[in-house]
Amino acid sequence: MNRSLWIRNALVVFVLCWQPHLGMAQGRDPDLSGRADEPAPGSRRPLTEEEMVLKRKRELLLDFADPTSLDRGASVHPRLMETVKDNTIGVRYEEREAYLRILKLASEVPLSRQESLAAELRAERRLLNPNYSRRKEYDFPQFVDLFTHPEIYRGRPVSLHGVMRKLTKFELGKNSLGMDEAYEGWVYTGDSQGNPAVVIFTNKPEGLPVSGDIQEEVEFTGYYFKMYGYDAQDVTRKAPLILAGEVKWLPRPYKQVYQPWGLKWYVLTTLVFLFGGYLIWQTNRREMPPLPPSQIEPDFSQFPPREFPAPDPFAPQSPSETEDA
Repeated sequence: MNRSLWIRNALVVFVLCWQPHLGMAQGRDPDLSGRADEPAPGSRRPLTEEEMVLKRKRELLLDFADPTSLDRGASVHPRLMETVKDNTIGVRYEEREAYLRILKLASEVPLSRQESLAAELRAERRLLNPNYSRRKEYDFPQFVDLFTHPEIYRGRPVSLHGVMRKLTKFELGKNSLGMDEAYEGWVYTGDSQGNPAVVIFTNKPEGLPVSGDIQEEVEFTGYYFKMYGYDAQDVTRKAPLILAGEVKWLPRPYKQVYQPWGLKWYVLTTLVFLFGGYLIWQTNRREMPPLPPSQIEPDFSQFPPREFPAPDPFAPQSPSETEDA
């Protein structure tokens, strides 16, 4: 009996001593309140369900509690940009949290500060590139530099000016930032050579039409997010995606189809018409052949006149003519 009790106590002690090692072998750290560690390098063990949830949570930045910007809007928190990937179709699900937070930041940072930061970056790029430094400041090819060097602009303010050809409204879906809807505009700049830039913004100017076929001049400043892939007619293309709080609409007054003429235009038109008619008359007058002599008056140079020849004496005469004779 004592021997059985001793064996049972020994087994209990063995299990209690081995239990922490079991926890470590399963990838759990008792000191981290149940949070799973990453698998060891080279480990082929599949992740448990809890590890998958935590890994997915970190990828989606659901536990991100730091400010979106650490420098008052000059740039975006580096961790937010870790999930962003260039040259992908649309905005991926993993990028959604960063997408929404940056869009919120663009609406909170004053537009004047964003424009100032964008101007500083533009001046810096202009001085560093000899091809740009020879140009005037207003002639800086912003779209070209953004398209060819996106890594420099990532998460930083950039300003563009061009013609918006398409504008759509869409719902942002359920989120914790209280953002309901936004607008997507496709803008073509003077140096884009037919390539668009896509701008997402939340505050639309009153009167700016929402349509798939417009031509409205706009300018805007926002945070460069990624190279946005989209399907064109012939091949998959990419466009810079910028998240902004608002766009400035620059409506141009329509030219009147008909404008009433003043008195001077009527007088000038009349004189031109008369002078043109006179020139035509003179030209035709010189080219007209001489008119033949008039046939109205009889020719009395011979007798009897040709118009009234003498009767033929050998021609038979009518009875009336005989009686008269």
